[in-house]
Amino acid sequence: MMNEPLTTNTLGEFAAAVKKLRRHWELKSHQELWFRGEARDYKNTILRPELYRPAEGAALKPIPELLDIENELHEEFKRNAVEYADRVDDEWEWDSYFLMQHHSGPTRLLDWSDGALIALHFALRNTKYELEEREDHQQDARVYVLEAHRYSEKLNSTLNAKNAASEWKKYVDDNPNEDLDRDSWEDLYLPNFGSDREEIDLPLSPLAFDMAHITRRIAAQRGRFIIFGKDPNWLANEFKGPDSLIRVIVIPHRFRGFIRQELRDCGVTESVIYPDLDGVGRETRQLWEDRRRHAKGPSCDGDEQ
Repeated sequence: MMNEPLTTNTLGEFAAAVKKLRRHWELKSHQELWFRGEARDYKNTILRPELYRPAEGAALKPIPELLDIENELHEEFKRNAVEYADRVDDEWEWDSYFLMQHHSGPTRLLDWSDGALIALHFALRNTKYELEEREDHQQDARVYVLEAHRYSEKLNSTLNAKNAASEWKKYVDDNPNEDLDRDSWEDLYLPNFGSDREEIDLPLSPLAFDMAHITRRIAAQRGRFIIFGKDPNWLANEFKGPDSLIRVIVIPHRFRGFIRQELRDCGVTESVIYPDLDGVGRETRQLWEDRRRHAKGPSCDGDEQ
């Protein structure tokens, strides 16, 4: 199978495309695919986390500067978020980092889900690009599909990861007062190591991370994460490479509304993805936008209803 996009016009075709990819990668029944929905093609910044996406029309800041900014923002988030935390324990550094991501903070985390329809919902949500009628804003939606099992093994077997694990052990031995675990080299990816980057640097490669579902929102979205190292293009390069473990399913713009209705009929809505009053409000807003624009979307045959 060439690394060409798969195009789908209905929910049934989308499910068939997922099945085709699972068969292509010869996955066992217990091995999960990861999915990421994006409302448009981000072109030169595809498959990047928020911290590594520059403002429109601007150049990306130097990576060391971005890491310093992230560290400062994470410290500020922790200071304010502790009031709302159910618990603050040894896992607070990681928990607060994931909470920061899920509450719109800029991080090196890239959200994925092991639920295909959840990712599809994110790809098809009303956005300013869909609501504006300008032709250049009528964007096709995209769902990226990752063969996470094999890709996680691939990442962990890189020389970059092996060197990081070795350097981490040396750092722990050289800093016995910090009470660090020699086997927890993943902690290198935390923002709080920003002040020690001269002594131990952030790896270039990303890390596939199976985070505990610490909130109802993360659980509802069946959240999975990839945390980036210093290379913003690592995942994009994997996607563009031969025998890639990342594929993309494209939903043409004119079918967005129709498939969103199909998802709604299947019970996948904003209030399910965001199980709180915020989600209920977002769902109501989406219904309003669809009705205000009198756009029910094309039928299964592609004709306007």
